[in-house]
Amino acid sequence: MYSYDVLGLMSGSSLDGLDMAFCRFEIHSLVGLEVESLRWELVKAETATFPELWRQRLACLPAGTALDLALAHAQFGRYLGELALGFLERHRLEPGLIASHGHTIFHYPEQGLSLQIGDGAALAAATGYPTIDNFRMQDVALGGQGAPLAPIADQLLFGEYGFLLNLGGIANLTCRHKGRVVAFDSTGLNQVLNALARQLGLAYDEDGRIASGGRLIPELLAQAEALEYYRRPYPKSLGNDWVQEVLLPIFIGFDAPLPDKMFTACIHAGRQIARDIGIVLQREGLPPGPYRMLATGGGAHNGFLVGCIRRECEKICSLALEIPGPETIDFKEAVLMALLGALRAANIPNILPSVTGATRAAIGGALHQGWKRKL
Repeated sequence: MYSYDVLGLMSGSSLDGLDMAFCRFEIHSLVGLEVESLRWELVKAETATFPELWRQRLACLPAGTALDLALAHAQFGRYLGELALGFLERHRLEPGLIASHGHTIFHYPEQGLSLQIGDGAALAAATGYPTIDNFRMQDVALGGQGAPLAPIADQLLFGEYGFLLNLGGIANLTCRHKGRVVAFDSTGLNQVLNALARQLGLAYDEDGRIASGGRLIPELLAQAEALEYYRRPYPKSLGNDWVQEVLLPIFIGFDAPLPDKMFTACIHAGRQIARDIGIVLQREGLPPGPYRMLATGGGAHNGFLVGCIRRECEKICSLALEIPGPETIDFKEAVLMALLGALRAANIPNILPSVTGATRAAIGGALHQGWKRKL
């Protein structure tokens, strides 16, 4: 049996802050290198909001210099370490290791690159605990997309659901059926909705109240739905650059009232997610249902958005969309990182090649030893 206490750290594409989840894992049985039995517990979780200085710095990095990037990588790693250490000291917790996603700056898997900054060496130095980071690049080096990472957690931690949906800055979808796992990024989501809300001086549209007062703009919807990415077969993945440079300008540049654009963005997301579910059912030869789908991520708090997704999906198949409790909604991705760290520590593959398209399963993650304890 393998047993680990892990602090998982997740900085998502919405730039809202650092999610921290302290988890306990007991891996009880293996068949080859695949986990057959696992027990887990979320002990404590919270989010540290990023100050405006870091939000702006992270947002501007893709257009910065090489020196800007290198400095941010080291300094963001130190900053994550300070946030993690504060969390651990406040709650009197001692992890065996820290697993950090970092913050994605570039994602070009077709060119052999996926870059997440937040140096694990700096993080380990600041906290004293062994730190694992850089989870995506080995899969990319093996010809994979390096994304999405969530399906391993969907399989091991939430195995009762046929579909799982993450409504983050980018929406991604996982389908599980009789041992087969399919997953990919569907569309840009909260990055678009939040950017529109900021034009009204708001960080986000709480519960979709502004969007719910709008109306559909057919011309805008047609422009968004014509994007080439949606026609690509999976496996496939999206980077923040695609959202910021391709999808978002369509909504920002369209001349219409903001509530109407936000309404249309929600409908667009619902239609695209439903369309992707239909494609998976057809391509995998799956029955029309019934299925259960778990929705997590910040967008699961948006009642209007969830309603749009539910209505569009019900047109495709018999599917019950379920919204879990707030901890699961907000911290599933940080729990995922903790799980990836535990699997990496146990030398068990933690990225699914059936999802990413890699030539073989990767044990992703680079280890930086701590000075308080070693792995």
